[in-house]
Amino acid sequence: MNRINNQIIVNNAELQKKLPPKQKNHKNEFAKILEKKVNSVKGEIKFSKHAGERLEKRGINLDENDVENISKAIDMAADKGIKNSLIITEKAVYIANIESKTIITAMKSMQDRVFTNVDGVINI
Repeated sequence: MNRINNQIIVNNAELQKKLPPKQKNHKNEFAKILEKKVNSVKGEIKFSKHAGERLEKRGINLDENDVENISKAIDMAADKGIKNSLIITEKAVYIANIESKTIITAMKSMQDRVFTNVDGVINI
């Protein structure tokens, strides 16, 4: 430490030693885990960057069963000729582009929500 005009100047190296170690970036880890689980499912559904962020932000944790159910819902929607679907599950609600098998966004409930550009709804 140095004193200049009665002010304390802290050496940056000393300050860095006192800071707690950097934590891992959990956001990147979550995205990697999600991508790995999704790609392991037959039919390979994808989650857009936006959907991945919403899942993390809204605390929606998917397991293999959830991803499998979403994949089945997408297949059902494709069989009916649906292009963009609202998929309702016990855990969450998803909007999916059926052609690309991509989840566009996710939310915990339908309450106080308006859904546009959807031509089919699947409740699983």
